[in-house]
Amino acid sequence: MSKVKVGIIGVGGIATDAHIPGYQAVQEVELYAVADVNYERALAVANQFDLPESRAFADYNDMLALGVLDAVSVCTPNNFHAPASVAALEAGVHVLCEKPMAGNGKDARAMWEASIRSGKILQIGVNSRFGARAQTLKRIIEAGEFGEIYFARCVAMRRRGIPGWGSFIRKDLNGGGALYDIGVHILDRTIWLMGAPVPLSASAMTCAKFGTREGIVNPWGQWDVSKFDVDDFATGFVRFENGAALLLETAWASNIEGVGPSYILGTEGGCHVDGNVIYKQRHDTLVNETYEIRDAREGTHTIEIRKFIEAIREGKPSPVPPEEVYRVQLIMDAMYKSSETGEEVKIHYTAP
Repeated sequence: MSKVKVGIIGVGGIATDAHIPGYQAVQEVELYAVADVNYERALAVANQFDLPESRAFADYNDMLALGVLDAVSVCTPNNFHAPASVAALEAGVHVLCEKPMAGNGKDARAMWEASIRSGKILQIGVNSRFGARAQTLKRIIEAGEFGEIYFARCVAMRRRGIPGWGSFIRKDLNGGGALYDIGVHILDRTIWLMGAPVPLSASAMTCAKFGTREGIVNPWGQWDVSKFDVDDFATGFVRFENGAALLLETAWASNIEGVGPSYILGTEGGCHVDGNVIYKQRHDTLVNETYEIRDAREGTHTIEIRKFIEAIREGKPSPVPPEEVYRVQLIMDAMYKSSETGEEVKIHYTAP
């Protein structure tokens, strides 16, 4: 096929700093058009990346109506992932949508169903799956070195790291806070390493202990405290159909440093997710097996984009199966509901 023509829906920082440079790093890809509700911003980005002003749009539907795009990246605030992704898929365009999948499970399912109806790729931007360490560990686990994986702890904690820009702190735009922003990454990567088991239930507590207060030291910049209505901390416990369980801890801000690492436990081996040692028993003794990590030359965003384009060109399925990320969305929905009710919430997963 000729060059893959790509459009960008939402041209904030993740688009200009990660997606667009990622596409530019892949041969036979053409950044063709951009769209943003802030038309002046769309024009500025078009100029920044040498696009004609005629290819900058305020309405992504007008961009899709060009009828020439092969793919889009959806980089809008979370609550607008679904309408943009569904519109693109129904227009016959492949979609790479930033994480989380959507602002809620209902919208996420609509995206998955649209990809099935259209036959087009829907890939969610959980780029941490594509790191060299994660990929190496996945191969080792799939080779059976861990035996039955029965528990994992996943941690994504910051002492201070509240995003002081964009729409992160607003529930009406982003749906959630720390859980949706950084919790989703460690949650998705860990569950993927566990073999993507189907979740049964979740019990959780989410809260905002820093974002609603004045005078909080935050090297990432100041935010409008009056508009902060999402979580800056979340913890939860998840049960899966196969009997495994998982514990999550995530925060934008906390009074702690050096929080213990994420780890995975199996009957035949275990490891710290960000380490390079597997802890096992061999020959009646305890052994630590070190494995080599060969760092990729490219960042994880560029790698996920390269895989996305490869799947388009070669007719492969999505490099990130949408059903797996949909289940993560259901887990997060259940965590928020559990925090509201104070009770464990059942998760009802079915395929379309």
